[in-house]
Amino acid sequence: MKIYRFYKLKYIAFYCLIFFLILACSKQSEIGKKMNCDVTTYKNTEQITDFNKNFTLNIPSSWKTKLYFDNYQSEIFTADTLKQLSETYILAASFNFGALNFDKDFHHRKDSVLNANNLTIIDSGNQSFQSKPSFWYISKGTKSNFDYHRFTVMTKLSENTYFSAYTEIYGNTNIDQRICESISLLESIQFLE
Repeated sequence: MKIYRFYKLKYIAFYCLIFFLILACSKQSEIGKKMNCDVTTYKNTEQITDFNKNFTLNIPSSWKTKLYFDNYQSEIFTADTLKQLSETYILAASFNFGALNFDKDFHHRKDSVLNANNLTIIDSGNQSFQSKPSFWYISKGTKSNFDYHRFTVMTKLSENTYFSAYTEIYGNTNIDQRICESISLLESIQFLE
């Protein structure tokens, strides 16, 4: 009888472990919850590491990805080039050196950049990302005679580093879906420092 209980407890522990692993893998960020996103799972992904080895993202292996770096940032650019631009989005994610404070000066600089690019904020918030203080916004405008939306998130990592990412979404169809898909990709981030 003791052996039966031992195996029964072992199976219960095994199934609990599987349940918690599934739950952990599908953990959604506060931004994803705020945007009412379903958890999107991409198949056939590969882990891409930025040039300076500060973070990794899981990107579909069929997507075209480029790396960029300079003295102040290390960036990953990626997009599904097999689809038309009006059906996909361009995602850029970067690890940046510098101070990031969500104060009056930050919002003034953000507003200046938006105005210079003829963009208007249509939604924004202060939900945390990766358990760090963050600010995100969705803006709308035109670029190269295309209507487009831009989802931007900025996350303070330390006093001297921050993470930023943006998604450019062209056209006017499935905007929320494409924003949620990009958030899902960003949720796969792992910071290496």
